[in-house]
Amino acid sequence: MITPFENSMDTVAVIVPEATDSTVSTVESMNAPVAGLTFDLFGRSGKVASAIRAGPLSPGDTAKEDCYGWPLARLSGKPAGWTVGFSSNRAQSIPLDSIEALRSSDSASLAASLARAAATLPSASDPTFRGLPFRVRSAFTFRIDSVDVVVADVVRVVNEEANPRIEHLLLVGERPHGSSDAYTVRYSNRTAGSEESTQASELLAVLGFGQSKRPAIVIGIEYSDGNRLGVRERSSGEWRATWKSAYTDC
Repeated sequence: MITPFENSMDTVAVIVPEATDSTVSTVESMNAPVAGLTFDLFGRSGKVASAIRAGPLSPGDTAKEDCYGWPLARLSGKPAGWTVGFSSNRAQSIPLDSIEALRSSDSASLAASLARAAATLPSASDPTFRGLPFRVRSAFTFRIDSVDVVVADVVRVVNEEANPRIEHLLLVGERPHGSSDAYTVRYSNRTAGSEESTQASELLAVLGFGQSKRPAIVIGIEYSDGNRLGVRERSSGEWRATWKSAYTDC
C-alpha cells in the first residue's frame, strides 16, 4: 500500500504491512520495497490512475530526526486526487457519493437518519456527552450488490472554553438498495477526548479486493501528532476491523 507523502502527489509513503508499533523504528531506514512493481491509485471518486511505476528514494535524503515514518518512493507521474494505492490489479474501485453532493433535502434526511442511528448505540462511558446532539462531520454512500452502504463520522462537542471536548463516532450502516428505511449499523467505533488530541477517522477509499471483490473500507486515523491506516472488511453481512498499520509521526 502507498499513500501521498505530506502534500506531494508523486512522493509516496510505502506502508510495510507487517511492521508494528514496536518495530516501525527500523522501517524508515530501509529501501522502499517497490522494485518491479506498478501501482493503481484510488480516491473517493474511484480509480485515478493505473500501472504507475515507483522507485525508492534514498533513506538518507528523507529521514527526519526524532520521529518514525515509512520508507519513501517517487512515482513516475503526478496524478492528482488520489488517496491510496495498491499493487496493480489487486483492487477494484468502488466509487463514493458524498453527502455534500446530495440535494439539500436528501442531505438533511441522511444527516437526520445518521443522527438517529448514532443515538441508538450504547451510551459513551464519558457522561459529559450524554444528551448532546449529534452532528454529521462527513458521510459517504456506495452500493455493493443489493445493499446501500453509508460510512460516516458523527460527532458531539462540548464547547467549554477552558476544556473543549469532542466525541467521534465512526459508523458503517446498511440498508436494501433503493430503500428509504433507516440504515442498520453494522460497525461503529467511538473515541472521545480533548479536541486537540482525540483521534479522528478519514475515509480514503472503498475497494474490492481479490477475485471475489471483497469489499473493504480504507481509512486514515489521525492523532494530534501522528497517524496510522486501517482496513474494515465486510464478511457475512458485518463490517470488521481486519488490519491497522503501525503508528507513525512523520
